[in-house]
Amino acid sequence: MKLKPIILGVLAMAAISSCSKNSADLAQGPWLGVLVLDSTEVGMEVPFNMNVIKHDDGTTTIDIINADEKISATEVTFMGDTLIMKFPVFSSEIYATVGAETLNGFYYPKGKENGTFYKFYATKGVTDRFPNATEAPTANIQGRWDVMENLGTPDSTYMVGEFKQDGAKVTGTWLNTGGDMRYLEGKISGNKLMLSAVDGAHTIIMTGEVTADGKIENGKFMGSPKWKSVWTATKNENANLPSVESLIHLKKGPKIFEFACVNLSGDTIRLSDEQFKGKVVIVTASGSWCPNCMDENRFYGELYNKYKDKGLEIVALCFENKDLASSKKGMERFAEQTGASYTFLYAGPRGKETKDKVLYNLEGQVAFPTSIFINRKGEIVKLHTGFSGPGTGDHYTKLVEETTAFVEKLLSEK
Repeated sequence: MKLKPIILGVLAMAAISSCSKNSADLAQGPWLGVLVLDSTEVGMEVPFNMNVIKHDDGTTTIDIINADEKISATEVTFMGDTLIMKFPVFSSEIYATVGAETLNGFYYPKGKENGTFYKFYATKGVTDRFPNATEAPTANIQGRWDVMENLGTPDSTYMVGEFKQDGAKVTGTWLNTGGDMRYLEGKISGNKLMLSAVDGAHTIIMTGEVTADGKIENGKFMGSPKWKSVWTATKNENANLPSVESLIHLKKGPKIFEFACVNLSGDTIRLSDEQFKGKVVIVTASGSWCPNCMDENRFYGELYNKYKDKGLEIVALCFENKDLASSKKGMERFAEQTGASYTFLYAGPRGKETKDKVLYNLEGQVAFPTSIFINRKGEIVKLHTGFSGPGTGDHYTKLVEETTAFVEKLLSEK
């Protein structure tokens, strides 16, 4: 049965009216969002701060706030009484029913079409990330820490914790040889430490107890139902990670690199192509799912814009889904929303087998991201694994300065 045009028009106007009404129903101002990654883990819900902003043109944006980082979600729409919010850069999104002072729904870490989801809820007007933890702090963890994750197991990992504390509020990050946990925010209540972060890729909660002798014990970490660990930490102002040079190196043989990967149009691109000849080239192993790669892309985008006319080329080899067709949308979004206008190529499905095949002459720790620096003669002159992003403060500043100076040196060579 066909509906007459006038009836269709009435239905369309009703839908628009409904969308507008529920947009207005979402209260402007601060909200506390919470993700429930695993309902069996009591006390391990993941809180994050949100700020709803309504604009004069009728649109709504939502800021997601973690410590010093403010992520502006501009893709906010309404269907009936349902809020749909897409996180920038990544595929993650939230669908939630709008109530007077609550939101209730689900967080889809890889987009709703992927199917995986976690419970999400939010409360209007709450700014304290951990509102039920109300004791005055009895400890101060300001400074640097040796962090041991899963000590005594095959998965044992050393990291460096760096924290700032102002009263009960704590911000900081964990640095590891692959990068960092970006912007963590939380508090100390009594001797209990709690930190969290939600940025569209990370969904992190970590807790611990500061002991009388100044250590952190009984630490728990969760980033997903499958990404869990235990940890301890000891104060050490000289805590430091191994040098990058000790982590990754070239296999014996010629100091050259080649790839044959497809661009977003399906054309095969090789490092031996004319566009790269006589150029300084940075090849980075990347992925649209990788938060540290996002931070690197933003920096490399600025670097490329500054030096492309002087002979700099940058190529992101993206390890994604099973094929280009299922990866293209995420790659395009990743490039566009990080502001990177250099070459993005599909390198194959994410996984060790593909990574080892494409990055065939690298040995040691090949993290995401890993960068290969190539001079104008086509020779590999430097490797760098991991990326310390802006959430690491001085570490990021130092990395940006050193990388920029090294690129300038390579560009000056003939």
